[in-house]
Amino acid sequence: MKSPKKYTKLMPILLIIGSTIFLTADQIEYNLKQPQKINSRMVQHEEFIHDHDKEEIDHKNPEAQKRMGIYHYNEGNKFLKQNKPEEAIRNYKMALHHNKFFEEAYINLSTAYLRKKNFILSAKILDTLESINPKHPLLHYNYACYYSLLGNIPEGIKSLSLAISYGFKNYQSLEIDPDIDKLRKSPQFQKLRSLFLAKN
Repeated sequence: MKSPKKYTKLMPILLIIGSTIFLTADQIEYNLKQPQKINSRMVQHEEFIHDHDKEEIDHKNPEAQKRMGIYHYNEGNKFLKQNKPEEAIRNYKMALHHNKFFEEAYINLSTAYLRKKNFILSAKILDTLESINPKHPLLHYNYACYYSLLGNIPEGIKSLSLAISYGFKNYQSLEIDPDIDKLRKSPQFQKLRSLFLAKN
């Protein structure tokens, strides 16, 4: 059976239209799948950077570890200044993950816990730092803050005395830090102020 002439003339056009539809549909299907693959890689990459329990960092490169520790420490300081202790805590923990001897990160992590009134974890962090460097002046200053906030004035005064004897130099904190308000009301505080001024 022969096709009518009018359909024979349309065959090349129909062939082109059919090919175009097929190629377009194939491209659309490819484009729909492509973002899912990219997003999957992005999530995995983000987890690799931020989920430090699962990542595989080259721990043989101490300089890279130190740089990451400093980065997270600075991020923590930024959030602490913005009064966002949760974010600060997360970053200080990351800093310590990269450098477990990062003394300033311990100090500021304990401060962030004090901001949240989480005294147990603040003391735990300070105890850890004390095992690393028992003569760090800010260690004992933060102990003074901790004891003051708990109302333990004798231990607070003792810690503040140690901080000054080990070289604590921040007179402004001594005068206006609200965390040691209770210590300022103690008669012993005047002696400590005199000791501080004599040393500095």
